[in-house]
Amino acid sequence: MTRRPPAAVVALSLVPLLALAACRSDETTTTTAAPPKPPPKETRDPLPERPREWDRFINERGGYSLLVPQGWEAKADGPRTLIRSFDRLVALSIVPDRSSGALATPIADYAANTAEGLGGFEDGFRTRGTRRFEHRYDAVEVYGAGRSRDGVDQEASVIVLRRDDVATITAVLAANAKRDARESVRIARRVVGTIRTRAPRAHGEGGDGGDGGGRG
Repeated sequence: MTRRPPAAVVALSLVPLLALAACRSDETTTTTAAPPKPPPKETRDPLPERPREWDRFINERGGYSLLVPQGWEAKADGPRTLIRSFDRLVALSIVPDRSSGALATPIADYAANTAEGLGGFEDGFRTRGTRRFEHRYDAVEVYGAGRSRDGVDQEASVIVLRRDDVATITAVLAANAKRDARESVRIARRVVGTIRTRAPRAHGEGGDGGDGGGRG
């Protein structure tokens, strides 16, 4: 049976405490469970120092920013961002998840579930292993391979970042396995390393270019 995607993970419910009996038999006191604590306020985490010939890219609706090299295409589609290398050998898809279910799931399990449900491959995604990903946030990478439905062999990684108790960011990196894409893969991994979160903006709020993202 295929597991449900991480975004559909049901948040754990809290079981209310039973009412405690009062000392006197002729009166009772009831207590109710305290309301859940609101999630911590998400602040803007500043980007690292920008290298020469790299641009800043902000996805306002997704609530994150990153750095991307000039010559690479970066486009927001709502909260999702798709990045393509200049040589078209590497694609990087970035999606945020701030649901309580995501935040309650251990990051390694979240990454494994995402990899298991990864679509777009003829015979599914073949996982080869799991390793830590170097990032200022807690980060895990599941790597493997598969053949796309149009017949292209691909090396791919599911990289999951977790910023404290506020956001989970998934980056899926796919590279053409039949061409020498090592340099573009190296740069794409560096792009993932620059991802920083911020409070997302609702659709229609000021500060974005309509599609929720922009370069600058």
